[in-house]
Amino acid sequence: MTLATSHSYLGNDLEVLRGRTLLDNGIYVDLPLLAEKSMVLFPGQTLPMMEYNIRTMEMLRKCLKKDKTFGVACLRYNRGFSIGTTAEIYEYSENTGTNEVRVKAKGRQRFKILRIRSSSGRISADVQILPEIELGPPFHDDRLACLDRLRIIPTNEKEAQEQNKVAKLDSVLTPWPAWVYNQYNPRRLAMKIHQYLRFVDSKGINIPTDPTELSFWVAQNLIMKDKMKISLLELDCAIQRLQMEVKLLAKLQEKLFVCAHCRVVVAKQVDVFPMNTEGLQSAYCNPHGAIHETVTVYRTQSLILRPDPPSTECSWFPGYAWVIANCARCGFHKGWKFTATRSDLIPKSFWGLTRADLVWGDPDENEDDDEDDDGDDSLGILDLEGG
Repeated sequence: MTLATSHSYLGNDLEVLRGRTLLDNGIYVDLPLLAEKSMVLFPGQTLPMMEYNIRTMEMLRKCLKKDKTFGVACLRYNRGFSIGTTAEIYEYSENTGTNEVRVKAKGRQRFKILRIRSSSGRISADVQILPEIELGPPFHDDRLACLDRLRIIPTNEKEAQEQNKVAKLDSVLTPWPAWVYNQYNPRRLAMKIHQYLRFVDSKGINIPTDPTELSFWVAQNLIMKDKMKISLLELDCAIQRLQMEVKLLAKLQEKLFVCAHCRVVVAKQVDVFPMNTEGLQSAYCNPHGAIHETVTVYRTQSLILRPDPPSTECSWFPGYAWVIANCARCGFHKGWKFTATRSDLIPKSFWGLTRADLVWGDPDENEDDDEDDDGDDSLGILDLEGG
């Protein structure tokens, strides 16, 4: 899992760049934009790249000489203004013989695009760095000082119940009951999300506890359309993001992954598991430079494998060989099957499904749920934008 997190398939010759760049909130800057690989990047998310495009390579070289920072924005959606995230390069390698650049970058700060400029195929933009608004506990100003000795950040259900008693006493001095204020308490919202994610808590995955970091982590790991991801990225407060994510997680607990093209069932939510310590879904780069946001699952159905022999070339999961998997009904690419090349590896095999070709379905509408990999089941789709 740690090898997948480090994106070791990019090679061992990348130069580690020291220092970290954080721009002042609210300032206006001129940022080069990554346009060819337009995706929704969240703060804290890793962006791996194998780049062969001359213009993009020149842009990355200029970033290295300046502050190692460029912008990532999903430009295909026109929402009045566009939102994006700064990406800071922290590892870099250039092979002049193959004319190739390999990069690892990390999402840092949200920005709003004010104006886009294009010159000789290069895209840049005037942007404003957006602040992250942090609100404290809703009872802070009206709290009973005599109860301060009892206040702690709850880490389990028992401590949460004790804090509920304290909150009820605090609410006596306010016009609303305690449960109203709890909906705006970032720590309580974070704890609720951890309860939804308890099935992965013990599997070596790093789920953040800080509410702001957690709000971005959940947005990165939920399977959803790009428009929904942009809606979450536009929110400037972790409380708002966490509230929306709590609602989504409540709806998606029993959902299925279905093909975005023909609506056949592909996998079940209960079969999702982590093969990367950063999360259930991560972005990986193939040898052609394409970036795939990939979720790993134990089992699938309605998929067929291409007749090619398993390959270990540029495997995102060292020790595993991959074969391309397509939808058995419509033939569209759905991901890969990874099979262990050594007997000591667990699991022996698993599937990596590409997020762009998946949507959510409702099991209640599934007429003939089948565990077989060659099943041909269909069901309706949950439109996350419609709530």
